Amino acid sequence: MPFPFQEALSFADHLLTAVVSFSFALAGACVCGGSVFTLLAKSRASESMDPRWDGLALRCAKTTRDLAARAVCPLGLGLWVVMMAQRPRMMEQLHSIFLGPALVGLLLFGLGLCFSQKYISSWGRDRHESRHHSAWGLVSAIGFWCAAVVLVSACAFSVHTGGWVEKPVLSNALWNPIFPAAFLTWVALSISAFGACGLLYAATRKDIAWRVALVHELGKWMVAGAAAGVLGWIWWGISLPESPNQKLVFWLVAAAVAAQTALGGVAYRWGVRDPEKQHRRHACAASALVVLLVAACGWAYAEAKGNFQIHQYMYRNGIIIEEAENSNQTGLWKFVNLGEPMPAQGELGAFSFRAQCMACHTDWVKSQDPARLPRFRLKGDALRFLGEMRAKHPPYPLLAGAPEERRALAAYLETLITKSGRTLGKRPEPSAAKSKGAGKRSENPEASKPEMMEKGVAVPVLSPTDTQDAKESQEQEQVDSAASLTRSSDSPNVETSGKEEAILITPSAPPIDAQDGAKALDARKPEERKEVSPVSSGLPAEGQDAGSGPEAKMPPKEKSAAASTTPLNDAQNQNPESGGSVSAAPSSPPDDSQDAKQPEEKNSP
Repeated sequence: MPFPFQEALSFADHLLTAVVSFSFALAGACVCGGSVFTLLAKSRASESMDPRWDGLALRCAKTTRDLAARAVCPLGLGLWVVMMAQRPRMMEQLHSIFLGPALVGLLLFGLGLCFSQKYISSWGRDRHESRHHSAWGLVSAIGFWCAAVVLVSACAFSVHTGGWVEKPVLSNALWNPIFPAAFLTWVALSISAFGACGLLYAATRKDIAWRVALVHELGKWMVAGAAAGVLGWIWWGISLPESPNQKLVFWLVAAAVAAQTALGGVAYRWGVRDPEKQHRRHACAASALVVLLVAACGWAYAEAKGNFQIHQYMYRNGIIIEEAENSNQTGLWKFVNLGEPMPAQGELGAFSFRAQCMACHTDWVKSQDPARLPRFRLKGDALRFLGEMRAKHPPYPLLAGAPEERRALAAYLETLITKSGRTLGKRPEPSAAKSKGAGKRSENPEASKPEMMEKGVAVPVLSPTDTQDAKESQEQEQVDSAASLTRSSDSPNVETSGKEEAILITPSAPPIDAQDGAKALDARKPEERKEVSPVSSGLPAEGQDAGSGPEAKMPPKEKSAAASTTPLNDAQNQNPESGGSVSAAPSSPPDDSQDAKQPEEKNSP
């Protein structure tokens, strides 16, 4: 079995992205939290005049500087390189949108790092009398937090673009719907992360009084940060747009809320209420909860975007939503491989899968489990699903590419399913279903025979299943009868009307026995000929019922009188005894349902 190089490379790429992102987020949170705790320790040192608080403030400042210079800068550069290699189109769009704020944030981060070094270097030289010393520490903290604001805003913009799609201005991009909740969770994460580091530092102190004071101070701030984190996570979960991974995102947000609550409970129980107890296990538990919180934060952020890398603007496969329609005309192969001929169907389907589906369905290629593959049962279901994605499956991205690329993609999906051991059935043809239904109707030949003769007119008894077919055949026979009635050669007016009807209706040729039917009609008595229902040469309007005419609304007696006095045409007004002849086809047999509804009309004299 050959080594799955492509799958191993994809797994290493995702693992590297996860590790670098996790480390960068944790280091950045510690830098922001360390700058805050530096200012708090300094203010506490000026109030209590305790040199140990002054030393703690100096240690916090040095830790913040080292993390910013030795962890955040290389990890941030590494994350940028990894993201550029993995999702170049996303980074290109984010750079074009957040170029100005990113440059300002980078400049402020550099100034914060420089002023942090100045703040540390001037620590022992008249720091209580110099106002510049406090200003350097404050500017350093502001620089770090401003860089964090730009980073959090860009990450929140990837989850929800808000009004930027309708009005692409920078203010809509920076202040997107997710940003306030995301920034509140970042504040809570920063305080919790550096507070857990402070608990680990306090657990190693031998001085009990100093350890109790330090743990008590850290516990209060961690409880406040936990309360802000719970509020921020709930707010963040409510503000998220709908995504295909809605349930997974819900459970991740619930896990983050639970971790933040547990962290606040640990800080309150052994930091505020009982700071005198041993805190090594409690500090380790708080650190583990912080790690769990950062992992849940990154995972929820990755899954909340769903099939969008920049929600409502760009898909994970790098296709901008506005460019999807153009790709349907030009095709993805021409867009990526300019000048190269289109490959065979198998290679084209694999290319279309890598370009559009690989970002979210990597396991389909390497999985041999039929349950993890698409649940198509018949051949052609894949192509039908791809054609219905826009109308019936809105959470999925728009499918881009030419029609041949879609057919190749559907064939590639069916190949993956068959390779897993599952078979696809053949879809029944529609013609077979129609012939089967026709066979059922022809099983009872007695239904088509005339079973009731009334006054020389054969009325077939139709089964309930043949009602629709009988109506259609009756309408066609009425059209043929009307056309044949207008072909009388006795009157020029009749010939003219017959020609006009032939042009408008274009009926089929009259039946062979039309003349025999006319002779039989002439041979009958006038009384019997009056009982034949008249056939109107006009057709009902579209959407009008056959029984909704003016004659249908008349009473039964008036209907019979009108039927006996209204001639069929000008040729029928002639007396058959005087040698006149009627060239007309026999009227179509009426439906038994109409005979049942109008018994009085049939029996009227």
